[in-house]
Amino acid sequence: KDANVIVRTTAGRIRGRYQKYRSGERGGYYSFKGIRYGAAPIGDRRFRAAVPERSWLGIRDASREGHSCPHKNMILDTFKGNEDCLFLNVFTSQVPKGDYNAEMPVMVWLHGGGYSFGSGNTFLYGPDYLVAENVVLVTLNYRLGPLGFLTAGPSAPGNQGLKDQLLALKWVRDNIAAFGGDPNQVTVFGESAGGSSVQLLMLSPLSKGLFHRAISESGSALNPWALGESSALRASRLAANLGYIGTNSTDDMLRFLKRLPAMKLIEGAPTTLTEDDYRNNIGLPFVPVVEGYWNNANRTIYTESPLITEKPLELYRKQKFQKNIPYLTGYNTHEAMLFIRRLRKNPKLLEIIENDFERMIPKDLNVTANRSRVTREIRQFYLGTKSVSADSVDEMIALLTDLMFLRGIRRSVRYHARYGNAPVYMYRFAFDGALGLYKRMLGLQRPGVCHGDEMGYLFKFGFFNLNLDPNSLEILVKNRMVRMWTNFAKYGNPTPAHRGDNLINTMWLPINPDSVMDNLSFMDISATLDVRKNPEFERQQFWDYMYEHYNGDAM
Repeated sequence: KDANVIVRTTAGRIRGRYQKYRSGERGGYYSFKGIRYGAAPIGDRRFRAAVPERSWLGIRDASREGHSCPHKNMILDTFKGNEDCLFLNVFTSQVPKGDYNAEMPVMVWLHGGGYSFGSGNTFLYGPDYLVAENVVLVTLNYRLGPLGFLTAGPSAPGNQGLKDQLLALKWVRDNIAAFGGDPNQVTVFGESAGGSSVQLLMLSPLSKGLFHRAISESGSALNPWALGESSALRASRLAANLGYIGTNSTDDMLRFLKRLPAMKLIEGAPTTLTEDDYRNNIGLPFVPVVEGYWNNANRTIYTESPLITEKPLELYRKQKFQKNIPYLTGYNTHEAMLFIRRLRKNPKLLEIIENDFERMIPKDLNVTANRSRVTREIRQFYLGTKSVSADSVDEMIALLTDLMFLRGIRRSVRYHARYGNAPVYMYRFAFDGALGLYKRMLGLQRPGVCHGDEMGYLFKFGFFNLNLDPNSLEILVKNRMVRMWTNFAKYGNPTPAHRGDNLINTMWLPINPDSVMDNLSFMDISATLDVRKNPEFERQQFWDYMYEHYNGDAM
């Protein structure tokens, strides 16, 4: 194999390299890291949609990853990154030679991190497992925090980070054939904020034709943290907290914010959180928003093509989403184990919730006149006679898993299955093993499958130096996860009947569109693969009843 390989993109030539698998498979793959898909969004382009990278002469090196976008490290809480960060990485087992082009399915990964931290780099998202199944993997960076999601009038319309993802998908459409990929067979997939990004892209007309299948892991555009109210007020709060004492002019305020170092903006973002944000369990200051602002004539104005112009729930109810895209989505059994991290930071949190349990009422539940009664009903259902204390942390994890993740994911499944024209698959990841990523990173000892844990079964992590027995359950679950996810990318079906496969012994059935309210089938992924009905049945039945009773519609 060539140690170096040169590929021609639409903007110029790049040099990647061949490397051996680190995961035990024989052979290796071609790696192209740090490919610039967008010009640096700096100066006047800060807070605006990015533009494609300009063409270049000569050969650019693609052997090292580019800068991550500015953010604070989740574990160490230290600043990292550079605004010149619109880079992607491509990994492929075959590159075209002569007249031969492999035309493999393409998987484009959108990383999670609450829209405020992370990157697509191989330290967390090593390509070895997926690429070995003959797909081309693309990972990417997109702008985060206020740099990616600040909204303030026409010069900062919002959703810059999502528009970065769109720009990267356009790059994939125009260039991926040069890496052995098929631009007509692109699966976009992501986890947490990346999973809800996938769904927002499916709700946007701007992404039409850019991908053909979609996977959302542990994230939905209908989760309460996935979309903010207009953050113009938050932008002015950020400016004031960073020393702005100028006029009320939005343009003056933005000029001030554009002059500040990126590090100041990132470090100032948490100071914009209000008591209400904390009460609603939302610790994410800058997230996607519905775009558009009102001018003096009371008309909505857009200064650049808006990604989303109505709330996701309204778009679903009007059936305005891409209906012909097969969709796979699901959750982990103990998503809200992340709650333990908040407890460590604030040991009084349990006491605060106990004295203000009303904060557990979802914002979209219409209970204005019945708040105390609904509070009692939720407390009784999840806690029984217990108080919120160290003895009821498991019950609180169940409640927050439902509120922050499962309820929105289930609603998404129902809308896609009932009103779409393509199969919808749902899963529950329930395997608590040694490759569970977030539990290891956060040092959590309790049983259960935390938010983010499934990623250790899809990606090779630099973080882990585990020598697992090839016959271990972890390896079996990892092999099955990788096979099902890449099957979906290849065939639009995670367990295609035409594939004789010793790994997969269960057929994963799509949701029946006629029974989405009372008979949701899902694949339970644990030491075995089992098709079951109605995930967390009693808990979800409770919320269906509450929404039916108070909102008149469980959907």
